[in-house]
Amino acid sequence: MKRPILLLALAATLCATQNLFAWGRLGHATVARIAEEHLTKKARANLDKWLDGESIVYYASWLDDYKPQMLVDLGYDPAKGDRMHQLPHTFSVDAEGEVVPGNRWPGTDKYLANCLYYIEESADMLKNRIRELDDSTRLARIQLIVHCVGDMHCPAHIRYPGNTTIGYYKVDYFGREMRYHTIWDSEIVQRPHPWSFTDLAWLLDRYTEAERAEITSGTVYDWGRESAAASKCIYDVQPGESIAHDFIKKYKPLAESQIAKAGYRLAAVLNDVFGK
Repeated sequence: MKRPILLLALAATLCATQNLFAWGRLGHATVARIAEEHLTKKARANLDKWLDGESIVYYASWLDDYKPQMLVDLGYDPAKGDRMHQLPHTFSVDAEGEVVPGNRWPGTDKYLANCLYYIEESADMLKNRIRELDDSTRLARIQLIVHCVGDMHCPAHIRYPGNTTIGYYKVDYFGREMRYHTIWDSEIVQRPHPWSFTDLAWLLDRYTEAERAEITSGTVYDWGRESAAASKCIYDVQPGESIAHDFIKKYKPLAESQIAKAGYRLAAVLNDVFGK
């Protein structure tokens, strides 16, 4: 597969992208592994062809690890001036819990496309125009779906009216100062689950066929509304608050549920794109 060469100067230009690492590597790999277990035979074969035999787990954290490369693969041209196009790791809802068109660019009235938009757009491109895409764009669009379905289920990647900080404040976590967002990016998964992603996927993939069918019904925007409603409770934790074992006990079930749902929904998207 062709891979564009990224010059160091270009990488430096583009590295201003925000540090948003929903679920961390363990969580994203677990989402992808659960999804793999629920791919149809045809979807698995087509993905194997387009990914040159690599597992979707291999690309689960690609958007976090290679942001400058992803911007190039998605068609951003740095010669056209300041970038108004951040990688889509979050989404916002309004006061009624409905997904808004995008995330407002700070200090402006402009909106950036959110992760739900890019899941939907990438799925449409891959389903209906895949042979028109060059190798790097095709790969980037698969990577976007794999990663962003995980991101949209991370509670700290949802912006609410009057609270758009997505947890960018400090708390006392087991006796040390830590940004609350970071706890939801990785600690909430890694601390209570000191296992491999395959073990964690096996432990969380316990839903019945009927439950999986209910989870995967609806649209990506329905999933966004549900995730937002389920996740708003994490902001009961206030800046400066001390949290430890009771916090883990209270919120671990939410994290586990969101990761499992992300895995099933990722499989549903990929089966729809590659399984027909």
